[in-house]
Amino acid sequence: MRIGIEGSLFTEEPRGHAVYARHLCRELGQLLPQAEFLLYSAAPVREVDWPGRWRQCRQDSLAARVSPLVWQKVSLPRQLAADRLDVFWSPYSFLPATPRGLPTLLTIYDFVFREYPASFHPLHRLAFQLFLSRDARRASQIITISQAVRAQIERDLQRPAQVILPGLDDGFGVSAAAEIERVRARHHLQRPYILSVAAWDPRKNIPRLIEGFRLLKQQGHLGDFQLVLVGHGDRDSPQVRRLLQPSEADDIRTLGYVDQQDLPGLYTGAEVFAFPSLYEGYGMPVAEALACGTRVLATDLPALREAGGEHCLYVEPTVEEISAGLLRSLELPRPTTGGHFRRTWRESAVELAAVLERLATSPAAARPRGG
Repeated sequence: MRIGIEGSLFTEEPRGHAVYARHLCRELGQLLPQAEFLLYSAAPVREVDWPGRWRQCRQDSLAARVSPLVWQKVSLPRQLAADRLDVFWSPYSFLPATPRGLPTLLTIYDFVFREYPASFHPLHRLAFQLFLSRDARRASQIITISQAVRAQIERDLQRPAQVILPGLDDGFGVSAAAEIERVRARHHLQRPYILSVAAWDPRKNIPRLIEGFRLLKQQGHLGDFQLVLVGHGDRDSPQVRRLLQPSEADDIRTLGYVDQQDLPGLYTGAEVFAFPSLYEGYGMPVAEALACGTRVLATDLPALREAGGEHCLYVEPTVEEISAGLLRSLELPRPTTGGHFRRTWRESAVELAAVLERLATSPAAARPRGG
């Protein structure tokens, strides 16, 4: 069986959607040992050391230098026609033109482009507006990451979708005291802290978290607590940086990107993990924090309830609700269940492997869906 995979996500730093797709690929090679995987990309792929028979197919073309999406739509179809695949999977949210009769699987993670358009560059937003509905109609099957997004797909795109939930790395668990101290020393954290792990993106609501934290400080709460922000700068960076006044910089620490090996210790060492996002497809950091035995304050969204179950404190994403929720969270016991479930990436990949095998061997799966 020859499986083609759109590899644009794997040219980026592993976060979010790329983390999800990478973990599934790492398991697929063991679950489908007779399969050959062809990984297509317009740029070098980062650190592919997955078990199984993987071949990287990089195309250096003018379209590739413009953008991954232009390359996918313009250049990739010619190579797919020559490679005689049995099934093609795009974890990149878009589909190239594919040879007639080739079954295709498309992953749709969320509808951020529609719910919070400010989170996207205008050209990226335009790409979703132009292609998502059409590509969803052409796909033989759609998979997604939560029941909340599945409901949006079925309502807005009028296509059924199968949910394949994210898993959790084995490394996410309650860290030992020595590991917590190692991580605290590495990042110079000597005071109790509230933790945020999120890009500085408009929908992540970081400015209101900062304002809620500052409000509590002004009211005389939280003592010597710090707010620790882990995550990249993004489209909300100017507003976040305006809020990080030098006179109060000691109370708010920005760590930028943090190696994944440090995250369990950071989660476990935090008094509260705050995730006041305005929209999510799932909410992997919520599940990670719970697995590390950390109290979690999260926005009351269906997708975040899927990730956190009954083990989080849910609030509305306003400054007042966030600040009140932080105080209430500190009064709660730490979760002892490791989250409401602990799904492995192997379990998720078993479901994906079954879909790929079925599509590759079922003639009916490849019938065009129109559009």
